[in-house]
Amino acid sequence: MNKAITLSAALAAAACAFLLVQTVEQRPPRGTPEPALPAAPTTPAVAAAAPSRVDTAPDSDAGALPARPGHRERNCELELRNFVTPSGEMFSAYRCTPQEPSEPHPYAHYDNVSLELIAYADPEAAALLGQRLVGSDPRKSYDMLLRATALSGDIGHLAWLADQAFSTVRIDGELQVANVKRRYELAALAARLGGDPTAARYFREALIGAGLGVDSMAPLDERVDQLLQSVREVQRSVYGEVRYGGQNDA
Repeated sequence: MNKAITLSAALAAAACAFLLVQTVEQRPPRGTPEPALPAAPTTPAVAAAAPSRVDTAPDSDAGALPARPGHRERNCELELRNFVTPSGEMFSAYRCTPQEPSEPHPYAHYDNVSLELIAYADPEAAALLGQRLVGSDPRKSYDMLLRATALSGDIGHLAWLADQAFSTVRIDGELQVANVKRRYELAALAARLGGDPTAARYFREALIGAGLGVDSMAPLDERVDQLLQSVREVQRSVYGEVRYGGQNDA
């Protein structure tokens, strides 16, 4: 449940960002991914506690940012950081973060048909298939990620689906109501499964602000009830009981 609450807090923060920021200047081509937001400014760290390997700027050019080192035989990511010495002086340096080899997904070698069979009772298979199909088969992707949530109780799958399939919230300042409706449903479902309700409130307020009245919101809330029932049915079918979210009113 702690994992569910932590992930739902991230979903709430994403909701704030989507509603407050103009996401694009012009209508993107269908299927074009949204541009990534710029990274947040880095908080200066104390030099004595900094990672052991940095490439510092030359002393003769103390006021300028250091030039990015050339490509070298090193297995790391270079990141420009600000550091503070114990005496209070600040300097910029490149930090070398070692790259750890990523482990392949245990089901990466399975085709989609095989994954769907395994996904009956395996949330990892359901999640991987849902991610694979998000661009080519949105309906199946939605179903698989909902199943992954039901089997694992991990509402992070709902956040991933919202960000990938319904990412565009505004175009030229105009609220994209259809996408916001889907995001509201997923955020409300996450809240019903034990997550923070903040994100759902943000999206609900945005829809009401766009002119949707009580009568228009009622079908969305009914849809959330249906999604929650689907989650419970998956759990009962596989586990014989409701394991994640809503046990008291199952």
